[in-house]
Amino acid sequence: MLKYICILFAAIVGEVMAKSMFPMPRLPNSCPQETFVRRDVVSLPPEDLQRFIRVVREMHRRGWMDGFGSMHDHISHQIHGNEQFFAWHRRFLRHFEMLMQEIDPGVMLPYWNWGTYWQSPMADPVLTGAYFGGNGRPGDNCVMEGAQARWGRNYPTRNCLTRRFRYGASTGAFWPMRAVRDVMNSAVTHAQFRSRIENGAHGIVHLGLGGDFETMYAPVDVLFFMHHAMIDKIWAEWQSRDPLRYRNVDGYDSARAPVTSSSLMPFYSEEVGTALATNGPGYCYVYDDVPAAPTAAMFKSSRRAAFVVLKAMVNSTAAATAAAGEGGSGTAADAIAAADEDTENEALAEFRRVKHSANSTMADFLPPSPMTPEWLKGRHMDVAEAARMQALVNKVVAQINSERRQKRAAAAAAKAA
Repeated sequence: MLKYICILFAAIVGEVMAKSMFPMPRLPNSCPQETFVRRDVVSLPPEDLQRFIRVVREMHRRGWMDGFGSMHDHISHQIHGNEQFFAWHRRFLRHFEMLMQEIDPGVMLPYWNWGTYWQSPMADPVLTGAYFGGNGRPGDNCVMEGAQARWGRNYPTRNCLTRRFRYGASTGAFWPMRAVRDVMNSAVTHAQFRSRIENGAHGIVHLGLGGDFETMYAPVDVLFFMHHAMIDKIWAEWQSRDPLRYRNVDGYDSARAPVTSSSLMPFYSEEVGTALATNGPGYCYVYDDVPAAPTAAMFKSSRRAAFVVLKAMVNSTAAATAAAGEGGSGTAADAIAAADEDTENEALAEFRRVKHSANSTMADFLPPSPMTPEWLKGRHMDVAEAARMQALVNKVVAQINSERRQKRAAAAAAKAA
């Protein structure tokens, strides 16, 4: 009992501290006429990337990054390992984005598609000096290159911003998008999907980058927000496959109370249902390759909602499906999956080019290594679910390797003929 009283007291103190460290803009009740688009950070034109960098540097100068780190840290047990995870982090990202727009109204939060370089994240441009820097320097693990070079932080103690890759010079592998799509295809309920993503693709990135990034005050690092924008995008795509997912949630919170659309999100005291659509009132954004959700006014009945969503999905992806050779007859999920497969193939080709000479035998890709039970428990995660997700990603990587071997064998046979 004393343990839970202490946790509650820490959460209350942390909430008071966080609210005093940066502005708390209220969500507006409507959206502007134009819905904003979140894009892959590496697809941003140079001028847009520099605007984003200027804004986050100003947020750091004002001390707001410390405030976000403090908030996330103090209520971590309430927002991880339960069904507040997706909705709360969507609201958290929007809070961050709204403060960005107080500095520059035209800036949007981009996402980091870590699935592009899943097998060799060190080759990802995002983790270079041209973007947000990579590993910390030997000795003190301080980030010394990129947009956050030599950043300091004042929470939880005064120090530099740190990263410490899991294997010294390497993060280890992340999840390929094919494995993420397997989760999308198999998870039926919100609780299933949340648990599988949180304890799989989400966690391995935090562990891989290490340093501040694997702590509960990870929001002191801008990459946290781009990583979670990718997680939010994955959730949005899963939602787009069934219109009822914009209305319903299930499962339990950290106190084992049922989570519904009317449950309140910690810190913000807003209903979970307000965060279920990215283009809903106050959120007002979509992702560049995910169908938009229906607006609240369209939810007069589940039948009407289903019709509107399906129509919107067909309209928003007609061009993409036609380009993919589907003649406009494919589904939104087909178009997205095809685009992701192209991106993944390009990344794998680049990995082969960098890691193997033209005459060498290509080695098999490696799956991400398991997250340890101690690490998982320290972050309110599910050891058993993580083990199930490890088995899933191992199977998917084995399938990828098998297909590569078959292609090599077919190419060799054709050449011999």
